[in-house]
Parts: sequence; structure tokens; C-alpha cells
Amino acid sequence: MINDTSLEFDMFEDMRRKMVELLVTEGYERLEAEKIALYVIQGVREVPKLLSGLAEIRLHARTEVLETLHTVLENATALGKARAMLLDHDNKEEG
Repeated sequence: MINDTSLEFDMFEDMRRKMVELLVTEGYERLEAEKIALYVIQGVREVPKLLSGLAEIRLHARTEVLETLHTVLENATALGKARAMLLDHDNKEEG
């Protein structure tokens, strides 16, 4: 299978834009929605690569899978930032 990085970029960018629009329709300021969407996409971007590598571990070098795992874990902090922003927004609406 050919690894088309521009197609992958387009897919993630489309997801990011859709998430922004969803958050804006839910009452988030556009800038806040943009940040949250960016953090979420950053946090999940490498997960499919990790899952694919684990599914075909016999075909992939262990080091490649481990490197991807480290990247996923490093990017997980972005999900924490998105979570904090979502919780902060929810708390402001309740208060």
C-alpha cells in the first residue's frame, strides 16, 4: 500500500475543520474551537499507524512500532490540553 502523506494530511485537516464547526455550533468561541480541534488531531494522528503496526507486528520492525508508540504517548499531552479546555468551557457554562 502506498503511503500518501498528502492524502493523510487532507483527511486529518478535514476532520479538524469539522470538529471546529461542531464546537462552534455548540457555543465555543472560534479560536477556542480551533485550539481544541488542533490538540485533538495532534493527539490522535499517529494512533492508526500504531494500530496498523501492532496488527502486522511480524512484518514491521519492533523498533518502528516502539517509536510510533513513543510518539503517540508524547502527543497524548495534547489530548490532555483539549480535555482541560473542554472542561473549563463546561464549568463556565454551569457557573
